[in-house]
Order: sequence, then C-alpha cells, then structure tokens
Amino acid sequence: MKLPYIPQIVAARPVILLTGFLGAGKTTFLRQLLLATQKAGVSADVILNDYADAKLDSATLEGLAASIEPLTATCACCEGLDYLLKLSMKSAESESDVLLVELNGTADPVPIVESFTLMENKLQLHPRWQVCIIDARHFGQRGAYRDIEELQLQTASHIYFSHLSGAKPPEDVLGKVREMNPYATVVSKEEFIKMVLAKVKAKKHILTGENSENNSKISKISDKHHKTHEFTACQILLPHAAPEGIIKNWLEDIPSGVIRVKALMGITGKPGARYLFERVADVVSRDPQEVLLGKNVPNSAILIGPDLDLVALQKLAENHLNG
Repeated sequence: MKLPYIPQIVAARPVILLTGFLGAGKTTFLRQLLLATQKAGVSADVILNDYADAKLDSATLEGLAASIEPLTATCACCEGLDYLLKLSMKSAESESDVLLVELNGTADPVPIVESFTLMENKLQLHPRWQVCIIDARHFGQRGAYRDIEELQLQTASHIYFSHLSGAKPPEDVLGKVREMNPYATVVSKEEFIKMVLAKVKAKKHILTGENSENNSKISKISDKHHKTHEFTACQILLPHAAPEGIIKNWLEDIPSGVIRVKALMGITGKPGARYLFERVADVVSRDPQEVLLGKNVPNSAILIGPDLDLVALQKLAENHLNG
C-alpha cells in the first residue's frame, strides 16, 4: 500500500512583491513597512528594481533593512529576471525573516510569479504575496499604457489604494478594480503590516503541492507585455541648490509625456540637506522629502516616459535651474 505524500515542513519565509504603476507609491509603502518591521524586531531583505538608478531609492532606505540589493537599469520581468532570481536565492540563504521585492513601475509580474513558483522548493520563500499599489487619483487614466496597470493587478493577492482623499477608494475606482481582480484582498497599510508580522512570527509553514493562491489566475505572458518596454529613462545632473519655487516650476514645465520624475537636490536657504522632489503624471508633490544621502549619490533627476528627448529635457532643466 502506497502511503499518502506528507509535505515537508520547512522554515520558509514570506516573499512580498510590490507592484504598481509609476508613481503609485510603492517605495513609500515599502519604507513604512520596513519601519514597522524594524520596530517589531523583524529583519528584512530588500530587492529594488528601477529603470534608471535604483541606488537612489535604496539609499533612502538605508538602515531599515538587513540588506538592500539594487536591480538597476533593467526590467526584472525580462532581461533582469535571472539576476532577480540570483538575488532571491542569495536572500533565501540569509537569516532574515522576510524578502521584499519592489518591481519597477511598468514591470509585468507574470513571468516573475511563474519563475518564483517553479523555483519554490529551492527558494523556500512562502507564502508569496503580491501587493498591487493602486493610485486612486489616476487609476484607469494611463492612455495607451492602461493595459500595464491591468497586468499588475490581475495576479495580485492584495490591493492597497494610495493617494486617497477619503477613508475608502471611490466606488467607481473600486468597481473597476474588482472587475479585473475579484479575488484580491483590499487592505489598509496598517492591516497589511499586521498580516506580515503575524505571518513572520509563525516559525514554520507547510509547503503543499499547491504553488500559490494565485496560480489559477496566471496565464502565458500577455500580448500587452510589450508595452512595458516602450518606456525609457534618462538621468540629468542637477546643480547644488535652487529656490524651492523654481524647482517646482521646472517640474511643472516638464512635458506631460514624461510620466514620472524624481529629482534630488538642495533648496536655497536650507543648507546641509538635500530633498527628493517627485512628479507623477502632471502632479508635483507638495512637500519634498528630506533625505540623508552620501556624496556617492549625486544631485540628479530621473525621468521616465516613452521616447524621451534627452537634449530637450536637459535644456529645460538648465533654463530653469542655472539662473
């Protein structure tokens, strides 16, 4: 008589994939999660994927994680997938409690979820949660790139709404999200943090033959996937400092075809500090974030969008900031 298969009990660790369109608030969500895990005595490994310089974001998270690995200037779902898996294998051998992976804003999560599923026994990263960060202000308004949001949402296990003016997302936005993914759990930041900490504190997890709660929804790479690679990124070096109003005027004057901007520089009259300015779509962040970065991270701007004109963007920055 053949005995039934008994799943092996292993000390697996959760892996959390953060997805969401450019500027949805993934790094902010990640920073808040890391602050909470650090406070609770939970150690985390972090992998950051970005179009241009992931070192910029990783530097702003310094001291909040056991390790931070930047995956720069490549897409984690294509040419950077092998390297992402190597970094994940490295993390699987560490003593940290959880792995957090922030994907770039136009990454297709399907190849990544599939690869993590196929390598689950080697990686021993379980459960695997994919949190899709939805910008409640701009959801469904991405024009030709709306399909990218759908790709990121379809395989999500959890949904977090950012940039809410009220306590709940608008009914029309929630309705559209539910049409694309009726299964994911909508969570607040506080709820998700509690879920992560509770899962980490469970020392052992049973790995069954079922790969993931989302596997039934994973299909072959969609024909929408090619749109995630129509984006390009460029980096522009910036002066030491400028008045805050002039910096914001420059950001507002950047063409609407540039859908994501991060700029690091000093503010005139505020010596000894540098600030991170952001623009998502046509909205410039009201309050720049003060960051403490070493001299190895230069004052610069990272701009992301389709078919960027680097010469024109460089000239625009010079006209505004070199006065």
